[in-house]
Amino acid sequence: MKNRSYRPITTLQFILVISTFQISVAFLTLPRELAAQAGTDGWIAILIGWAIATVAALIIVKVMKYHPDGTILDLLKRYLGAWPAKIAAAVLGAYYFTLAYDGYVITALIIKVWLLPTTYIYILVILMMLPTFQIAQHGLQVIGRYSEMVAMLSIWIPFIYLITLRYAHWLNLLPVLKEGWMPVFSAARSMVSPMLGIALTFFLYPHLTKKERAASAVVISNSFTCAVYLGITIICYLYYSPDGIMEYNNPVIGIMKSVEFKFIERVEIPFIAFYLFVFSCVWIPSMYIVSYCSKWLLGKGTDRGHLAVWCAVIGISIIIYRSGYQDAYRLIRNFNLIGFIMEFAMPVCLLVYLAIYTRIKGRKPI
Repeated sequence: MKNRSYRPITTLQFILVISTFQISVAFLTLPRELAAQAGTDGWIAILIGWAIATVAALIIVKVMKYHPDGTILDLLKRYLGAWPAKIAAAVLGAYYFTLAYDGYVITALIIKVWLLPTTYIYILVILMMLPTFQIAQHGLQVIGRYSEMVAMLSIWIPFIYLITLRYAHWLNLLPVLKEGWMPVFSAARSMVSPMLGIALTFFLYPHLTKKERAASAVVISNSFTCAVYLGITIICYLYYSPDGIMEYNNPVIGIMKSVEFKFIERVEIPFIAFYLFVFSCVWIPSMYIVSYCSKWLLGKGTDRGHLAVWCAVIGISIIIYRSGYQDAYRLIRNFNLIGFIMEFAMPVCLLVYLAIYTRIKGRKPI
């Protein structure tokens, strides 16, 4: 893959692109989603989700070793043929288009509720598309650098949440496993959406400069995501009562109301404004992959041209169909099954197929 489309990314960029993608939108509602099914034992489900996601990510790395200089589409073309690869390009393009669309809608709704109540949703989305186009058109290398920048600028956020521990009620966490393991296992199913993003490895792997570090990189990436989810979930459980957390759609934002400084009264307002950078880490990589898949499928055009078309499609669709909070979050919940198939089940099936194929053909991974 040493051609003009090759844009090398470092191991750190590889880690942060995946982690920021996972943390972005799911970060705000995860404590409430887990509490709805497992109460204050929901934090245990995060550990289960981390273990499953890490295994799936390692399987994806193993799959990519069969064709390290190409993306998943190139691998499928080599081992399955042109038409299955084209179908995969269409399916993956639709998958990431839906993720980008939902990310845009949820972000625009949050901005409208907390910052700009009189601004139309479609105007906010169009404004968000401008930086998306400017960054995504330059490929994964620039997206990796952007994720690095966002991560460095976000270092202060955990310290703000630690301030809320002065209102903590530690007895909220006790007793552990109040109703047994079944509610925890049920809540673990809600961890599919927050851990979506490991499939980015299918497209990042050929650009990774040190591919021998890919396995350790995905473990670090998922562990970092798990640590962030675990920290904010436990803090929310300590701050809210077991029943009180259910009154907030976005408890992660609501908890910021307890933080006060002499120089600023409402900390949650600049927090949301800044967090737009983190939100963008889901739709920028998604839009790039959508344009990459459509270009690969059609075999003509430029990444920039395809990206412009898909940005226009999202803008027009949001103008025509104006989603609300319930519609956006319902889509994410319904995405659990699709996401599980695309990012957890499919890599396992693909690895089994490749292992059998190479054994029959007498080939070895490159």
